[in-house]
Amino acid sequence: MIKTRWVRNAAVFGTAVTLSLACVGFAKESTAASFCQETDMAGLSLSLDKYYTENYSAPKEAAPASSSADATASPAPATSAPAEEKEDTQKNTEEARKEETVAKQFRDLGIADVSDYVNIRRKPTTESKILGKLYRGSAAKIIGEKDGWVKIESGSVRGFIRKDLLAIGEKAQKLAGKFGTAYAIVKPGTITLNVRSKKSTKSTIVTQIPEDEKYEVIGESDNWFKVTIDEGTRGYVAKEFIKTRVRFKKAISIAEEKAELRRKAAAEKAEQERLAALEAEKAAAAQSSSSSSSSSSSSSSSSSSSSSSSSNSSSSNSSSSSNHSSSSSNSSSSSNKAPAVPSGTSGSAIANYACKFVGRPYVWGGTSLTNGADCSGFTMSVYAQFGYSLPHSSAAQAGYGRSVSLSSLQPGDLLFYKNGGRIGHVAIYIGGGRVVHASNARDGIKISNYNYRQPACARRIVG
Repeated sequence: MIKTRWVRNAAVFGTAVTLSLACVGFAKESTAASFCQETDMAGLSLSLDKYYTENYSAPKEAAPASSSADATASPAPATSAPAEEKEDTQKNTEEARKEETVAKQFRDLGIADVSDYVNIRRKPTTESKILGKLYRGSAAKIIGEKDGWVKIESGSVRGFIRKDLLAIGEKAQKLAGKFGTAYAIVKPGTITLNVRSKKSTKSTIVTQIPEDEKYEVIGESDNWFKVTIDEGTRGYVAKEFIKTRVRFKKAISIAEEKAELRRKAAAEKAEQERLAALEAEKAAAAQSSSSSSSSSSSSSSSSSSSSSSSSNSSSSNSSSSSNHSSSSSNSSSSSNKAPAVPSGTSGSAIANYACKFVGRPYVWGGTSLTNGADCSGFTMSVYAQFGYSLPHSSAAQAGYGRSVSLSSLQPGDLLFYKNGGRIGHVAIYIGGGRVVHASNARDGIKISNYNYRQPACARRIVG
């Protein structure tokens, strides 16, 4: 009996040690920031709404007291173990089995399961200083526990949260489908990967994406992931060329929250100041035109009658020429030609101005730089602040300015991308191989590598 009990305890202890070593190894591999942002999806379903039920269903019923190996062994003595010993053994076995059903990355992960946010405090007490906030659905790595509080790391914040406000372990895993976002990353060595309209290598190529770029997964089948690239741009990529991650939102420190408010206020101020400057430029141009017209009129009236007649004739011809020029200019504008460059405007100035709105929301059909815009609404509004009139359509904007090669890009150039066979997205090149653009509802206005998907063409509006 003693030998049997020793064997059972040794087995339970061995399982516990194995699980502990796995957790320790994982902790060494992950930083607090990466843990919250991108968690390895190996072995997990990417159909996040079916995440738990498909891959980590409820533990199987407890196995019989005797395994198949036991059945071939000599019969055990007729005496039974004490009731307390059986209960302890069953409890330990159940806990070990339950632990095995929880994916490794969720064993020390906590997700804020609250209506808004939970405060992160310096010490495990409600009177302690607030260091940051963990908003609903955001995740944190648990590094300790004390008196109903857990010590966490998330983003740049390290502090204490009440344990009852977090979903931990198995509960966190069940919430992964609700709050986690799955991403597909093109494996290194795959220079470009085709994104297809259907789950077939014979279907139309929507676009191409490079290695190491990250795209949201919105569905999967046996051999394909369905991903979203930009607004309205979706397609299928072959699983064999993809590695996957799940990303959760992370904590925000009080300092970061204040900085975000300052950035928003700065963006609004920049928009107002640029509008005021544009109005001043228009007023100065109008005044200069009026002054020039008045001077010409005064000179004409001081001439002799015959000179006046000649001058009038000349003026008539000049007016006719001017009208023709104006008509030509209007025709040129209506033929997708950019207006004249305002004084002091450069592509770099436009690119720098556009970057002030990184982090602002994406809104389909929107044109507000601060409250939300779509891709062409963003580029249209940025250029409007410098006196340029562009249409609210990426396909139409691709006909403005002049064509430039991708090897000759300069800050301020517009870069266009195709959805299948037609232009469907536009971004502003900012230099260094990067663009700023209104991407999608999840990411808003952001900066990406210019070749995060295959560019179709580029147009230069300035210069």
